[in-house]
Amino acid sequence: MDKLLMANWITMHSFLSLNWDEWGSIVAILTAIVLILRWALNRAHKQLFEPVNRAIHELKISVDKSSSRLARSEDRLERGDKIFVRHDEELKDHERRITNLEERK
Repeated sequence: MDKLLMANWITMHSFLSLNWDEWGSIVAILTAIVLILRWALNRAHKQLFEPVNRAIHELKISVDKSSSRLARSEDRLERGDKIFVRHDEELKDHERRITNLEERK
């Protein structure tokens, strides 16, 4: 009996007790379901995630602009610090010269 069942699972006209036209129908239906799901997911992705992607892109642009402004501000601050140190040394030099002049009198 087992030999008879084993021999009948595939024949010229059937596979797993289904005819080839039934298998064709099953494959066609599964393909249609997969294509419809793919279309629905792509559409949902565009409708749901496109605004989020756009907002993230705009946020990235804003962060880049802020970062650029911060870098320019830091550069100005460093230049201002250098100028301040130079003026401080000039002031100290003037004070020394004035002190020397006052001591000469």
